[in-house]
Amino acid sequence: AAQFRSYWQPLLILVTVPLAFTGVALGLIISRDPLSLYTMYGVIALTGIAVNSAIVLIAAANDRLRDGMGVLHAAVYAARRRVVPIIITSVTTIGGLFSLAFGLGGKSLLWGPVASAIVWGLGFATVLTLFVIPLLYWLSMRPRPPRRSSWRQRLSFGTKS
Repeated sequence: AAQFRSYWQPLLILVTVPLAFTGVALGLIISRDPLSLYTMYGVIALTGIAVNSAIVLIAAANDRLRDGMGVLHAAVYAARRRVVPIIITSVTTIGGLFSLAFGLGGKSLLWGPVASAIVWGLGFATVLTLFVIPLLYWLSMRPRPPRRSSWRQRLSFGTKS
């Protein structure tokens, strides 16, 4: 919260965690692997890895916002500007764990489920983060229109009762 000077933006970053969990669940269904203790270790590691993309996006959008850019343009600019570094980072992580996750050269009973959870979750979370986080950033940071007075305030003509 201190880095962003906001309590809302760290919560926005945590949106990537359910996105990553969805990827792990879909990966387990597709690969027909069981949910095991070692898969849960992979999910814990994935949580720390998956939030990095959202942190980079929100920091870039905040920089543009500070420079005077509108909220929508800042969110889109951050997503366009940071898409290559985010994808490259995720692809290198996925590439490094791919052979371990899918058992190329032999399946490890310990490290295979850990790597599989990270590969599936990170792949899914990276793609969705590039679309969902800028959208939620725009929705949460856009200026709100002034609220209309309630029907009770209009009937009382502004007097307090």
